[in-house]
Parts: sequence; structure tokens; C-alpha cells
Amino acid sequence: MDEERLKEIEQRLNAMDRQLQALQAAHHRPLIGSNIWVLVPVIAIIMWGLKGIF
Repeated sequence: MDEERLKEIEQRLNAMDRQLQALQAAHHRPLIGSNIWVLVPVIAIIMWGLKGIF
């Protein structure tokens, strides 16, 4: 193979590697950010319930 063809293949491979890393980063996002709006009312209800006990 000639040098130009090898460089083209290497560039494509690098682009695919960057895309794979971006997909993996998106897949491993922290879960607390999206679920915080569910946890806030649940914690408030639990605290309200505990207030009546103490």
C-alpha cells in the first residue's frame, strides 16, 4: 500500500475511535443529575413523615 492510502485509513480509524469514546462517555454519565428531581419530593415526604414521629 502506498503512504497516502495508509494515512487515509489511519485518519478514518482515529475518527471512529473519537466517535466510540464519545459514545462511551455519553453512556457512562452520572445518574444523579437526571433523577434529582424525583429524589427531592421523596426526601421531603420522608422528612415530613419523620417530623410527626419525633
